[in-house]
Amino acid sequence: MADWVEKLLDITAIGGDQTMLKNALANIGASFDFVGYAFFNLRPGQTYAVSNYDLEWQNIYDKLGYRFIDPVIRQAQLARRAFTWSEATYRGALSKEQKKFLSGAADFNIRSGVSIPVATANGAMSMLTFASSKPTVANETELDAITAASAVSQLHTHIEHLRVTPTLEEKMILTAKQATYVRWLSLGKTVEVIADLEQAKYAGVRSAIDDIRARYNLSNHAQVVALAIRHGLI
Repeated sequence: MADWVEKLLDITAIGGDQTMLKNALANIGASFDFVGYAFFNLRPGQTYAVSNYDLEWQNIYDKLGYRFIDPVIRQAQLARRAFTWSEATYRGALSKEQKKFLSGAADFNIRSGVSIPVATANGAMSMLTFASSKPTVANETELDAITAASAVSQLHTHIEHLRVTPTLEEKMILTAKQATYVRWLSLGKTVEVIADLEQAKYAGVRSAIDDIRARYNLSNHAQVVALAIRHGLI
């Protein structure tokens, strides 16, 4: 398994455009009998993925919000180091929805894999996964966790530098009321003032804004405003 990590280090040192990078990742996967790769950048309100998984599966993953129940992502957030996984890894510890998720992934030949998470700026995380159609992959002891983390950190930087077009990207959706409240926040108004201006109940305004924060894992009103502006919603 160490061989593909070395090749991963090599491609991050090569120039070129995003097409070359995606092809190189796909070639590494194919060379080592993986069915595909998925690079996730997980940060509040700005999560995106670059992957060559079957497009139908990617659409299902996005539409059903599988990112929030994906046990591999959950393990990555807890472990913060390279690990191998399979359905057997999580046996007995999955919810009904997670079991359905793994069954759906298996329908697209994603049955096991190796994932390498790394911490990125502002408390975010990036993760590269190579998936296999086999029930299990080689034991993680064959993988140098430090070298793997270095390779994925460099890959993260390379993807950000090239501004690689995501194959999946988190969308921000606001109701008309939420958009109005956030617009007032952007003008420096407090929740109490917004309630007066909109002739609404304070608790209702606060609840609407808190819903945005919870849904997109945001810490404060400044992040809510920044994200809404970035998505062109206010």
